[in-house]
Amino acid sequence: MNDLRVIDLGWPIEDSMQVFPGDISPEIKELMKIEEEGCRSKKITMSSHTGTHMDAPAHMLAGGACLDELPGETFFGFAVIADVSGCAGREIEISDLGLTREEMAAADFLLLHTGYCDKMGEDGYLEGFPVLSQAAARALAEQELKGIGVDAISVDPVKSAECPVHKTILGNGMVVLENLHGLRQLPFKTPFCLTALPLALKGTDGAPARVMAVLEK
Repeated sequence: MNDLRVIDLGWPIEDSMQVFPGDISPEIKELMKIEEEGCRSKKITMSSHTGTHMDAPAHMLAGGACLDELPGETFFGFAVIADVSGCAGREIEISDLGLTREEMAAADFLLLHTGYCDKMGEDGYLEGFPVLSQAAARALAEQELKGIGVDAISVDPVKSAECPVHKTILGNGMVVLENLHGLRQLPFKTPFCLTALPLALKGTDGAPARVMAVLEK
């Protein structure tokens, strides 16, 4: 284990942090204090899509699987990062990923580095981030991936009513990771171990997730 480096790719959930427009902001309040009850405890109110989180097929699809219905191996695998930060303001095409067939074949998860994590907490976080074109989403859905993640607030534009990228990805049994953070700390296009563990909530369409990259030092 001393030869491994573990990097947290998520945002810590905090009171009133930025969320998708129309969602509820998390509230974290003290429930018990050491001085009064002899222990600490918090009351946490939040939606299933708070902070760094995972979407299950049930998020967008009637009859889609909930997170607790997915097999455990869904949440582990090898990930590869594609740098799409140059695509801001337009759709991402397959050619923009810059990945070879071999690099894609080695991945269970494709993570898209948009660079928009730098805007978290600002109005600019909600607009202009690049999203996959429908053609690119369909092509990736055929790659036998476990999921696609992005360091932006959504895989679809915030104002999208139909959410075609979500539906294409989730409709093929994959999961979606949103609000990732710190992807630039990792080597692009080089596979690494990824754990993406959502809260174990019964019958949920999504949940905050602890996402970790595991690399050799």
